[in-house]
Amino acid sequence: MTPPSVVRRAIVADDEALARERLRQLLARHPGWTIVAECRHGAEAVEAILDRQPDVVFLDIRMPGLDGLEVAEAVSGDDEQRAPAIVFVTAYDEFALRAFDLSAVDYLLKPVDRERFDRALARVESRLTSGTSSARTDVGALLHGVRPDQPYVHRFLIRSPRGYYFVRAEDVEWVEAEGNYAALHASGRRHLVRQTMKTLEARLDPATFARVHRSAIVNATRVERAESLGHGEYRLQLSSGAHVDTSRAYSTRVHQLLHA
Repeated sequence: MTPPSVVRRAIVADDEALARERLRQLLARHPGWTIVAECRHGAEAVEAILDRQPDVVFLDIRMPGLDGLEVAEAVSGDDEQRAPAIVFVTAYDEFALRAFDLSAVDYLLKPVDRERFDRALARVESRLTSGTSSARTDVGALLHGVRPDQPYVHRFLIRSPRGYYFVRAEDVEWVEAEGNYAALHASGRRHLVRQTMKTLEARLDPATFARVHRSAIVNATRVERAESLGHGEYRLQLSSGAHVDTSRAYSTRVHQLLHA
């Protein structure tokens, strides 16, 4: 159990008022826990999670706008120390539940049973006490199990001062490293996401995207010409007119791209 001196922070995200009330009642039985936000849809949940940095999120799978899986993927990012534990609340069928079991993500089946809730919370507390936080890896395993036909990201959730919007992966012409962020260049605009190039390289379909420099990933379908700079390096011209220089360290991948 959580020591009395420790206050853990929880967020409940569900579009059904009765479901939120049920989770609120179940959590109220556990000293040391407080709900810092209740959310009714996916975009609201993303904002609350990023702003409040909870220890756990009880996250409904089916919500308007963003579903629970998209919310989890959006907030997992690269910073495992800040990624919250996620407990999905679901009415999914047996196939999906097997995917949950194969990943380390916990889930509650609606209607939520008190004993099952207590076991899930105990596991969350055990992870928090031991300092284990692997939400990003867990969500990745879950997404692969639930959406085997979509192993790679198909759209990015972008946070802006006026809210949230999506950028489709197929619309991304190239990606540029920018400190702790990456800039997605798509449809004449630049969109920042808080992810490393290594993570983005793994999330983008290698049949379409190629890492050509430690600071650049290009969409192979947008490459119109390549100018040799010597020593295994090239200057790629993209369909928008942008130029991206490759590095010798990625020459093998560049050659695969140019001779595909």
